[in-house]
Amino acid sequence: MRIVQVAPYFHPHAGGVESHVRAIAREFARTGHEVTILTSRYDRRLPEEERFEGYRILRARTYGVWFNTPIDPGVRRRLGEIDGDIVHLHYPPPLTSYFATHPGPRVGRPTCLTYHCDLYLPTPIGAVLTGLYDRILLPSTLRKVGRIIVHTRSYALTSRALRARPLEIIPSSVDLDRFRPGVDGAAIRRRLQIEDRRVIAFAGRLVPHKGVDTILRALARLPSDVVLLVIGRGPDLASLTELARRLDVLDRVRFCPRVDDDELPQYLRAADLFVFPSQNRLEGFGLAVAEALACGLPVVVADIPGVREVIEPGREGLLAEPLLEGSLADRIRELLDDPARRAQMGRAARARAEERYGVATVTSSLIALYQRLIAAG
Repeated sequence: MRIVQVAPYFHPHAGGVESHVRAIAREFARTGHEVTILTSRYDRRLPEEERFEGYRILRARTYGVWFNTPIDPGVRRRLGEIDGDIVHLHYPPPLTSYFATHPGPRVGRPTCLTYHCDLYLPTPIGAVLTGLYDRILLPSTLRKVGRIIVHTRSYALTSRALRARPLEIIPSSVDLDRFRPGVDGAAIRRRLQIEDRRVIAFAGRLVPHKGVDTILRALARLPSDVVLLVIGRGPDLASLTELARRLDVLDRVRFCPRVDDDELPQYLRAADLFVFPSQNRLEGFGLAVAEALACGLPVVVADIPGVREVIEPGREGLLAEPLLEGSLADRIRELLDDPARRAQMGRAARARAEERYGVATVTSSLIALYQRLIAAG
């Protein structure tokens, strides 16, 4: 099958959507499909075309980036030049999928769209812009695709944009060979000088909606032998470092902004517990949670749509009230103080990842959907 994945950003840009698209593209290529990734040329230093991990990347002409949204009308023309049996769009940011679904030379090919999360810009002008987009441009984009994919049912049911639309529930995916309980995190503990400490970990971009500030405030309520690993980089690194200093917990935090993809499983396995307190609808699934589950880690996650559905509460982890550091601290303490329960939850976590989130399982569901769309014409 000739599969075209259309994503606003792709490698080397890092993020949850990019990781998802990269994982499924690699698996499609490995299993014999012809895969093309069409994305923005958000950085003009990037080549317009290259081969990567067994598939082709094409980058469309892009006029700039505004509010983290590539202005890439070139997607329309480049998509018309690609031979493909199925086109799979990824949203948001919003304009790439809009340009891809509005008139071009190859209108009519079977098309689906993964709706990763609602659009949200936390500024007054951002609220105006997202409101206009949601009312004017998004409905026409969604009408032009044959099927809308969402990662969790709870997120779909609470999204105003998706109400009353036919949906396919297919989660994001994890490489179960990379993220596994057998990875040894002891070397990371030695490197960070935390061998004799109880360790909680967060992984993700350091941006406001991830809630890392809430973890730091929760850490201040926890015993002094508890250490936090913050794995990831982003614009909030400096402000989070300053917050840790003000809370007098900086000596109990290890900021790890330069962790390579290959090292990430080792850092996760250096922890006793994974914490993910995202705060708003920019988080539609929480791929980092699924990666932690695959590593056999119990988790504490925010009780918000999408993220809460990645686990079965009480089995692989616990839910905490979003934004409330007291609730987060209580759930963390509950598990840190009970090693036997943590071990049981860790085993259940790996089992859930194997059952639901393995990349082979997810891509099999996608291929079945593609085949139905192609057969329907």
